[in-house]
Amino acid sequence: MLTSVHIRHLVTIDELSLDLDSGMSALTGETGAGKSILIDSLGLALGNKADISLIRSGHEKAEITAAFDLADNTEAKQWLREQELLDESCDCLVRRVLTMKGRSRAFINNTPVTLASLTQLGEKLVDIHGQHAHQSLLKAPYQRALLDAYAGNEKLLNKLQHQWRQWNTAARELSNLQMKQQDRRSHIELLRFQIDELENLAVEKHEWRQLESEQRRLSNAGLLRERCEELLNTLYHDNGVTQLLQRSISILEELRDIDKLPGDSLEMLQSAKIEVEESSHTLHQYAEDIQLDPARLASVDQRLSSILLLARKHQLEPAELPLHLSTLQQQLAKLLQSDEQLDILRQQVDEHQQQWEKLAGRLSRSRRKAVGSLAAQVSTTMQLLSMPDGRFSVKLDSIEQQQPTAHGVETIEFYFSANPGQPQQPLSKAASGGELSRISLAIQVATIGLAKIPTLIFDEVDVGIGGGVAEIVGKLLRKLGEERQVLCVTHLPQVAAQAHHHLLVEKQRHNNSTQTRITPLEEGQRVDEVARMLGGVEMTERTLEHAQEMLST
Repeated sequence: MLTSVHIRHLVTIDELSLDLDSGMSALTGETGAGKSILIDSLGLALGNKADISLIRSGHEKAEITAAFDLADNTEAKQWLREQELLDESCDCLVRRVLTMKGRSRAFINNTPVTLASLTQLGEKLVDIHGQHAHQSLLKAPYQRALLDAYAGNEKLLNKLQHQWRQWNTAARELSNLQMKQQDRRSHIELLRFQIDELENLAVEKHEWRQLESEQRRLSNAGLLRERCEELLNTLYHDNGVTQLLQRSISILEELRDIDKLPGDSLEMLQSAKIEVEESSHTLHQYAEDIQLDPARLASVDQRLSSILLLARKHQLEPAELPLHLSTLQQQLAKLLQSDEQLDILRQQVDEHQQQWEKLAGRLSRSRRKAVGSLAAQVSTTMQLLSMPDGRFSVKLDSIEQQQPTAHGVETIEFYFSANPGQPQQPLSKAASGGELSRISLAIQVATIGLAKIPTLIFDEVDVGIGGGVAEIVGKLLRKLGEERQVLCVTHLPQVAAQAHHHLLVEKQRHNNSTQTRITPLEEGQRVDEVARMLGGVEMTERTLEHAQEMLST
């Protein structure tokens, strides 16, 4: 539910913070006080279109922040989790910033988001009903969801959608395999040709690197032998390193007989002489093994050239050819097996569709069974709300289709007629703003406890009514408030008196500036406000007593 709202620099609001409670809250005030400004601000915070004219004069930006408690809102929490925006404390903060440059920024839990994301979340948090507000009641998916909730179709619908997803997956796989026969043959021929080329060349794993190494050694054989001989001469022949080391060792041995030598100098020279001798032996063996083999070099060069040419043809690195051959072989095997897979998939698609059709039939029967009861209940409530001849109905039209859908075999649309003899029309075309608010109220009462949106806002739901009907509206709103959070902008004392909480909207003028403030009223203040709504500017004792009586019942 909505727990708080903070507004800065918006129209007539300089800065306003308001905490909200569960139950029904009435917003009242004199004409022109700006009773709908809270509703408009919430609409902006939840993604409604903005205009820079809404920014308070003298300021560069306006900001609206709304906080929600999602403890009981599973759908909103799931959406936030999927978007990686969920605060595990079950709190949700949405924020909208408008700037004079015409830019608008949106945030969810202090993370920047698109306006579309804000709107998607907003539809799961608040439902605004009023003449000038966007209303989910006019959306076909919402109407379908209301009927299914009323009919208790949740489990059946989940089974249907699960079966549809299985059918859809199998159908997509089948479609991907159903290539035209000529295209399939051409693809198979191409794969066979490519595989033959690769198999004939028979490039082994790591062969490319091994050939490159061998090619470098063969092409530099002369240089290798020449440098080895030069090195051996330096290390071992006359006046080479070995003789110099031996002479040094002899000198040190002579010195040792005269005096103690520092450190391990003699042992280190002896060790160095041994290592030089071993190195010379190894190098000698290496030089002996170097062969000048022009024929082998030519063979390696030819092999490298063939591998490189085929790699370029396939637009690959030479070392990737063995893996590429394996991939092509798998593709060919899959194509050759596709006939068998096609038969299996066709059977799966048929089986899933049959199961879907059974579930869709059950869902359709359940919907048609619930239609009459829902229509009668809503019509009865409408007639209590100053629409004595109002008639509400739900129209189900079968979809002419060959394939399953995620929502069944029919479209669902709400119809309405306000006057006798007037044909019923879709709700979006037939109902005026005031009528639509009352129809929405009637539907909400009929489906109380079923809908998932936790906060309902009714803006001027009582337009064009009064007296006993107004009291009925108030009682219905209070009944809704016992199940969900309800905010109601009203000018009727009969409605305001039924609220669990009362918020007074006032305009204050100071130093050529106008500001709107919203104040929660205590019990005594509520009596004064209801009395004002009853009697106008002058409040008599009788008016106050009447107001007290209305609040007590």
